Amino acid sequence: MTAALATQIQLAVPDASLSELAAAAFQATITAGLALICLWVWRRTREPHFGWWAIAFAIYDLRVGAISAFLATGNRGWLFWHQVITGWTALALLWAAFVFAHRARWRRWYWGLLAFPLLWSDIAVNRLDNFTLAAVPAVLFISAATLWTGVLLLRHRQPATRTASTILGWAFLIWGLHHLDYPILRAQGAWLPWGYYLDILFVLAVGAGILLLVNADLASRLQARTVELEQLSQRMVRQHEDERRRLSIALHDETAQVFAAVKMQLGVVRERVTPDTAAMLDRAITLFDDGIRGVRRVTHDLRPALLDDLGLLPALRSLVGEYVDRHRLRVTFDAPNDLPVMEGDAEVAVYRAVQEALTNVSRHAQGAAARVHVAAEAGVLRVEVSDDGPGLATPDTLVRADAEGHLGLTGMRERIAALGGAVRVESAPGRGLRLTITIPIADERAT
Repeated sequence: MTAALATQIQLAVPDASLSELAAAAFQATITAGLALICLWVWRRTREPHFGWWAIAFAIYDLRVGAISAFLATGNRGWLFWHQVITGWTALALLWAAFVFAHRARWRRWYWGLLAFPLLWSDIAVNRLDNFTLAAVPAVLFISAATLWTGVLLLRHRQPATRTASTILGWAFLIWGLHHLDYPILRAQGAWLPWGYYLDILFVLAVGAGILLLVNADLASRLQARTVELEQLSQRMVRQHEDERRRLSIALHDETAQVFAAVKMQLGVVRERVTPDTAAMLDRAITLFDDGIRGVRRVTHDLRPALLDDLGLLPALRSLVGEYVDRHRLRVTFDAPNDLPVMEGDAEVAVYRAVQEALTNVSRHAQGAAARVHVAAEAGVLRVEVSDDGPGLATPDTLVRADAEGHLGLTGMRERIAALGGAVRVESAPGRGLRLTITIPIADERAT
């Protein structure tokens, strides 16, 4: 086989040998680059399939080095190792696909597959003189492993990695079929240089699939991190509301009750003292009345009882009335008679968003009239808070105010986004500002 193979490789023709060495060097450079990329991705992600692809293409580079050494020296030992490493490369790529698709673990009988390239290469290089007889079994083995790799990748087309798996799968399938033409092309002297160039194209196609897989992996990790952050934000908001509720109850049930009891005791004492002392006690009782009203106002701001007792719509009506009375705002409220069922977290988020929006109107709209519009349709609650104030001077003003925390939009967006909703702000100089909140809700109507 040695003489026959040397003839087919055209080792005796210097120009052909040099041309093949150049093609092999080009292929080795591209393959080494892909191996380094896979290694870098593995070090960043610690995903085992990227590590195995790095190993597989590093072995592939050794294969190219072995055939280059044989072409340069004519030493049959390099031809032997070229055959062995070619088989190991196919098995390494197959194993990488198994790890990617099935998270497979190594088993002892797999060593038998690794032994086949060693055994057959010894027979083919040292014992056979017929090129076709020596090459066909090895080619069938390599082709079968490569085709199996393609099938594994195509069968593992998950939604997140469908495009990458499809490109990888078809690249390996066509590459596996291409292996079958090696004995024919080499025997006819047509392997050089097209065989190398085709292999380079397949390596590039596999590299493109791996890069798409990296992109899909990063997108998946980003999505998972986004979900984690949303869940964390939702837990923090819920804990914040729970703490506000606890403080509201404590102030109402303890502090306000203590103030009321002290006021009653002062009233009893007032009946038994001189008129001058009674006047002083009247002043003290008035201060206690102010303190009780302040505590009740704080408890209402912390957690409005209407929101827990009657739901979102009455709480919003009360909130608008409060801003009309306390802040002297001109606010109109437009809403249906009832709303679909909403979760408690969603009701709190909408209430706080409207509360923050009305606070911004009272602070920045310079006494302008405002409107709160509530509507529900197609499973979505839509709340608009608009005013006819001066608006924002430039679009950058909103970005700057939001970044500096002046409008409270960051917390508002976090609350609403954690529930699958969105917040949009529109403004123009002299045309006021409009805040739009959309949030998904249940379809059933509240009774």
